[in-house]
Amino acid sequence: MNCKKLLTFTASVVLSLGVAANTTSVAFAADSNSNKSTVSESTNVKKKKTTPAQVTTSYDLMTKVAGNKNYKVWKSVNNGKPVGKVADGINFRYNHIQSNQSIKTKKYTYWLIYVDGRRVGWVNERFFARNEIAVPKTVSLVNNENYLFDTRDAISYATDDTGTVVDNDEVSVSKDGVDCTDPKTYNVKYTYGKAKATVKITVRKSTSEGIGNADAVTPKEGTNSLKSPDSHYGSSLNYINPKEFTPEKKTHSWSSDDLTLKTRLFQPVLLSVKTDTNNDGNINRVGHIPEGLTVSNGWAYTSLLSHTNLIQGHIVGYNLNKLVSPYNPQNLLTMSQSKFNTYVKNIKVSPYIPIGHGQAMGSTKNYIYVLVNDNTEQTSNKSEELVQIRKSDMLINKIWTIKCWNGNENSPRYFKNAVITSDKQMYGLYYDKTTDRYEYWELNRTGDNWYPTLVGATKGKFVDNDSPIQGFSYDTKNKNFYLGFNDLIVKVGRDGELKKSYTFSTGREIEGISISDERLYVNLAQRAELLESQSKLN
Repeated sequence: MNCKKLLTFTASVVLSLGVAANTTSVAFAADSNSNKSTVSESTNVKKKKTTPAQVTTSYDLMTKVAGNKNYKVWKSVNNGKPVGKVADGINFRYNHIQSNQSIKTKKYTYWLIYVDGRRVGWVNERFFARNEIAVPKTVSLVNNENYLFDTRDAISYATDDTGTVVDNDEVSVSKDGVDCTDPKTYNVKYTYGKAKATVKITVRKSTSEGIGNADAVTPKEGTNSLKSPDSHYGSSLNYINPKEFTPEKKTHSWSSDDLTLKTRLFQPVLLSVKTDTNNDGNINRVGHIPEGLTVSNGWAYTSLLSHTNLIQGHIVGYNLNKLVSPYNPQNLLTMSQSKFNTYVKNIKVSPYIPIGHGQAMGSTKNYIYVLVNDNTEQTSNKSEELVQIRKSDMLINKIWTIKCWNGNENSPRYFKNAVITSDKQMYGLYYDKTTDRYEYWELNRTGDNWYPTLVGATKGKFVDNDSPIQGFSYDTKNKNFYLGFNDLIVKVGRDGELKKSYTFSTGREIEGISISDERLYVNLAQRAELLESQSKLN
């Protein structure tokens, strides 16, 4: 009998794929009859080379981008053929996909994929968006001689010929930065390998845009006596640190006066492969630090940083209409594969994009917005990027820059907290140290121009220490602002009148607040936990 067997060997190799390959193993067919497969040197006949059935290569973790066509995900690849369907790859189109291994067969290359941190299976390389650069069609910049726009901020992702996301610094750009002094339009070209894209970037003409009057209103009396810890002093029961945690099994409820907040959703600490190091790259890592929150049309979106000193991160959306259980998002790694395949269609993860410190967000029917602010800036006359992200695919749709100055550049209002309430309106919160007051600015868009108006102000800092603002939102129906500190929420009228304060003993940091359908939503850190008010706001 002439039987065949698989022989495997391993050798070091480096491939030019934007990542370092660790090892390669080759499986090939060989004749098991040693008498027939062995040739003596005296015959001077060379052994015939055998083509391997498959070659397996391991890599450092990388992030992949799904294309728009469906390919089956397989349990394994044996002797050059995929075996055992696990899922339809199209289910994972808007999730975070990673890989660290490939198998090259005679016909195709298959990649082992992890989806939102879970090992799923092997998929044909053609499944990925290869040689693509995703950018918006237009970027519109406010006239401001103090600001240079980084053109790479317009990139949602760039991929190589295997569908692997490359660092934006590796993309060649025809113009690295755009000076915002002179009105002009540039067609900026982006190139990486075979991938090409063009963005139309325009510096707007108006020099009066962004100029407001901080004396337009008389500030209302406030307070400096409210209590709020300046950092967290506790955590949820089963959360120890980003590397050590187990799922929560008990919901929370906190009440203060007429406001009761109850757990709506425990979120995953990570939506990427859990590693023991911080060196896995920020593109790869989704989490663990929640920063901002916006809720609209039944979806909750949170901004996530991997490190607090970054201004780029991911935005993750959760379909609250479908994710009814508050616990299940914690169980992505342990639920059945069939349930996972359906479940993660209700979770969307953006690419690694500019989000600032993340606490200036908003959302409308079709878009998510984030005001990209640098949390280390104190008094800055720089512009701020307002990024519009499509809910459909979580990619950047458009970018504006805005500015808000009290009269001129010597008295700027740089917003670290803001809320976008419509596609043409936003509110910014600013604390003026010189006058010891909070200011509430309304910005309205006409065309691409954003014009600020001061609508209210409140004397004082609200709190008796340096506890930071952790969230800001606006109730458009009742015309009230809500300011979130740690364990403290303050309700303020549109004109700046201090109406009420609510104290909650969570021991955790508030990381973003939002109002949707007349209900208040609050996100907590240590671990990420979405709270929902149990009654409508008034």
